[in-house]
Amino acid sequence: MRKLAVSILALALLVLSAVPAFGAVDQAKLKEIKALTQQMYTIKAQIVDKEVEAGVLDQTKAEKIKNAMQERQQKIQQDIDKGEFHGFKHKKSCGRKPSNDSPIPQKTE
Repeated sequence: MRKLAVSILALALLVLSAVPAFGAVDQAKLKEIKALTQQMYTIKAQIVDKEVEAGVLDQTKAEKIKNAMQERQQKIQQDIDKGEFHGFKHKKSCGRKPSNDSPIPQKTE
């Protein structure tokens, strides 16, 4: 019985000591992610501007979309600065609605 208890304790200590090594975050990679997310934000903002120029979006809606994008970008930057990154979780589409010829099926109620 003692051997079993010692074995379980040793296994628990081994597992607990290995967890921090698996959870370590590569800060250099986080900096790369931060730079890439900033590039992505800049390009998306340019796309929204081009949609306004093309008449796809009105200026009010474009500003709303860009403000939501900016808030999300700031949250991502803050998380990365804290050494965290939770990926890109899909949120609301910033007010965009699919067009009638969109391949995305629309809800009918």
